[in-house]
Amino acid sequence: MRRLLYALLVVLTSASPALAQPTIIGPAQTTICNKVATLAVGPTTITQVIPPGAVATPASQSIFICGWHITNTGATGTFTLTIGSGLNCVTNPVVIIPAVNVTSTAPSADHIDYASQQIPAGNTLCVTSSVATISYVFWYSQF
Repeated sequence: MRRLLYALLVVLTSASPALAQPTIIGPAQTTICNKVATLAVGPTTITQVIPPGAVATPASQSIFICGWHITNTGATGTFTLTIGSGLNCVTNPVVIIPAVNVTSTAPSADHIDYASQQIPAGNTLCVTSSVATISYVFWYSQF
């Protein structure tokens, strides 16, 4: 009888169905930002902030954005973030953040420890200010 119970126990425990693997939530590999780019107050035309790369083959590098802090010393203004290739995003410009208001009492800040947006390889990050009193700080990584 013992042998029968033992055999039944072995069969029941070894034939259990496989459990499903848990779903991964979030990126499989997080990118930590280790660079800062700044642009002082001034231009009201589209201006390059982060170039496509500083290595021999910049077209193979992507820009990973962790965030920004954008301030305005004037009463009111807007900024727009654009990506594109070429100096000042002149080739194939695409607006990734449409015009956002920023005042002297309400800076625009969006900053986390890891990258939340990837700019395709070979592209540049550019900004356009509506007034000459807006300054920028960007946290990013590039590889």
